[in-house]
Amino acid sequence: MENKLLVENRECGNCTACCVELTIEDPELVELPGVKCKNLHKQGGCKIYETRPKTCREWYCMWRFMPQLDDNWRPDLKGVMIKRVLNNIPAGYEDKIALNFEIIGKKSVIHGMNFIEVLGGYILQGFLCFISISKPRRAANMVLLNNKLLPLYETRNLELLKSTLSDALKHSAKQHSDLLSIKDNKVISKSSGF
Repeated sequence: MENKLLVENRECGNCTACCVELTIEDPELVELPGVKCKNLHKQGGCKIYETRPKTCREWYCMWRFMPQLDDNWRPDLKGVMIKRVLNNIPAGYEDKIALNFEIIGKKSVIHGMNFIEVLGGYILQGFLCFISISKPRRAANMVLLNNKLLPLYETRNLELLKSTLSDALKHSAKQHSDLLSIKDNKVISKSSGF
């Protein structure tokens, strides 16, 4: 399927972050987040690329749609996978485009000026922004950033901004989501029983 909104001449290259970080529930493939897909070669690349499931053919991280982000924002290089959020949007924000900045690499990336400037740009433009940290076999626990960070961007309080980002990421990491597993070709949480 051709997607005309993709950044022209931008390809995934050697990045296989989505082959590890996504929860996939497709009739042809079920995978848990934070677990390498069974079809991923050790050297990278998909064993079934030509016949991969519809979910894999049609899903793109937001870096593929954002021309203002340079090649260093490719998820495997930046350690951040930007995902579009479509569900569980807080009341009052339903008309906003929502993005989750999921940290898949070093946590220190959130203190880099490039990360802070890009995140601030989206918040100041009215995008709804979340942050989360990936954990194997667990759903991402997203923390809403807009309400706490908007005043800090407006007053340019960099130190408090960095501290607040750190607190948000810690909060995401400390929130305990249920362990996920696969049963009957479906992703289920451990608390929902087997």
